[in-house]
Amino acid sequence: MNIKKLLLSQIEKVVFDLRYDFLYEDEYGELLCQVIQRDSSGSIESTPISFHLRINEEKGTGQLIYYQAQGEMNRQSFDIENPDTILAVLTFITGVLGSPQKNVGPES
Repeated sequence: MNIKKLLLSQIEKVVFDLRYDFLYEDEYGELLCQVIQRDSSGSIESTPISFHLRINEEKGTGQLIYYQAQGEMNRQSFDIENPDTILAVLTFITGVLGSPQKNVGPES
Protein backbone atom coordinates (compact mmCIF):
# COMPACT_ATOMS: atom_id res chain seq x y z
CA MET A 1 0.00 0.00 0.00
CA ASN A 2 1.35 3.42 -0.93
CA ILE A 3 0.13 5.84 1.73
CA LYS A 4 1.38 8.90 -0.15
CA LYS A 5 -0.68 8.10 -3.25
CA LEU A 6 -3.75 7.23 -1.18
CA LEU A 7 -3.65 10.41 0.88
CA LEU A 8 -2.84 12.70 -2.06
CA SER A 9 -5.70 11.25 -4.11
CA GLN A 10 -8.17 11.83 -1.27
CA ILE A 11 -6.98 15.40 -0.66
CA GLU A 12 -7.06 16.12 -4.40
CA LYS A 13 -10.66 14.88 -4.65
CA VAL A 14 -11.80 17.09 -1.77
CA VAL A 15 -9.99 20.13 -3.18
CA PHE A 16 -11.31 19.63 -6.73
CA ASP A 17 -14.86 19.16 -5.44
CA LEU A 18 -14.55 22.62 -3.85
CA ARG A 19 -13.35 24.04 -7.20
CA TYR A 20 -9.72 24.65 -6.30
CA ASP A 21 -6.55 23.31 -7.92
CA PHE A 22 -4.06 21.14 -6.06
CA LEU A 23 -0.33 21.16 -6.72
CA TYR A 24 2.42 19.26 -4.97
CA GLU A 25 6.14 18.73 -5.24
CA ASP A 26 7.94 15.70 -3.84
CA GLU A 27 11.40 16.76 -2.66
CA TYR A 28 13.74 14.78 -0.46
CA GLY A 29 11.04 12.64 1.15
CA GLU A 30 8.80 15.60 2.00
CA LEU A 31 5.84 16.81 0.05
CA LEU A 32 5.07 20.49 -0.34
CA CYS A 33 1.42 20.88 -1.27
CA GLN A 34 -0.54 23.96 -2.31
CA VAL A 35 -4.22 24.56 -2.83
CA ILE A 36 -4.68 27.37 -5.32
CA GLN A 37 -7.58 29.40 -6.60
CA ARG A 38 -7.49 30.60 -10.19
CA ASP A 39 -9.15 33.59 -11.78
CA SER A 40 -11.22 33.41 -14.97
CA SER A 41 -8.09 33.62 -17.16
CA GLY A 42 -6.43 30.70 -15.36
CA SER A 43 -3.87 32.77 -13.46
CA ILE A 44 -3.26 32.02 -9.80
CA GLU A 45 -5.46 34.33 -7.76
CA SER A 46 -4.65 33.08 -4.27
CA THR A 47 -3.22 30.23 -2.22
CA PRO A 48 -5.71 29.73 0.61
CA ILE A 49 -3.65 26.96 2.22
CA SER A 50 -0.39 25.11 1.74
CA PHE A 51 1.16 22.34 3.78
CA HIS A 52 4.15 20.08 4.27
CA LEU A 53 3.28 16.41 4.31
CA ARG A 54 5.66 13.99 5.98
CA ILE A 55 4.91 10.28 5.68
CA ASN A 56 6.54 7.25 7.24
CA GLU A 57 5.42 4.51 4.82
CA GLU A 58 6.78 1.72 7.04
CA LYS A 59 4.86 2.80 10.14
CA GLY A 60 1.81 4.08 8.26
CA THR A 61 1.94 7.42 10.01
CA GLY A 62 2.61 11.02 9.12
CA GLN A 63 2.17 14.66 9.87
CA LEU A 64 0.82 17.70 8.05
CA ILE A 65 1.97 21.21 8.86
CA TYR A 66 -0.46 23.78 7.45
CA TYR A 67 0.42 27.32 6.40
CA GLN A 68 -1.45 30.40 5.31
CA ALA A 69 -0.04 33.81 4.37
CA GLN A 70 0.38 34.71 8.04
CA GLY A 71 2.54 31.61 8.72
CA GLU A 72 1.99 28.23 10.35
CA MET A 73 -1.63 27.71 11.34
CA ASN A 74 -2.01 24.07 12.44
CA ARG A 75 -0.40 20.64 12.71
CA GLN A 76 -2.09 17.27 12.40
CA SER A 77 -0.82 13.73 12.71
CA PHE A 78 -2.39 10.72 11.06
CA ASP A 79 -2.22 6.96 11.28
CA ILE A 80 -3.44 4.91 8.32
CA GLU A 81 -4.71 2.27 10.77
CA ASN A 82 -7.08 4.85 12.26
CA PRO A 83 -9.48 6.14 9.58
CA ASP A 84 -10.68 8.90 11.92
CA THR A 85 -7.28 10.60 11.64
CA ILE A 86 -7.51 10.62 7.83
CA LEU A 87 -11.07 11.94 8.03
CA ALA A 88 -9.86 14.69 10.40
CA VAL A 89 -7.27 15.80 7.81
CA LEU A 90 -9.87 15.97 5.03
CA THR A 91 -12.37 17.73 7.31
CA PHE A 92 -9.80 20.34 8.33
CA ILE A 93 -8.90 21.12 4.71
CA THR A 94 -12.59 21.31 3.78
CA GLY A 95 -13.21 23.66 6.69
CA VAL A 96 -10.43 26.03 5.63
CA LEU A 97 -11.50 26.08 1.98
CA GLY A 98 -15.21 26.15 2.71
CA SER A 99 -15.02 29.03 5.18
CA PRO A 100 -16.50 32.31 3.99
CA GLN A 101 -14.08 34.79 2.51
CA LYS A 102 -13.92 38.27 4.02
CA ASN A 103 -14.67 41.45 2.10
CA VAL A 104 -16.54 39.75 -0.72
CA GLY A 105 -19.36 41.62 -2.38
CA PRO A 106 -20.79 45.09 -1.85
CA GLU A 107 -21.06 46.47 1.66
CA SER A 108 -24.51 47.24 3.02
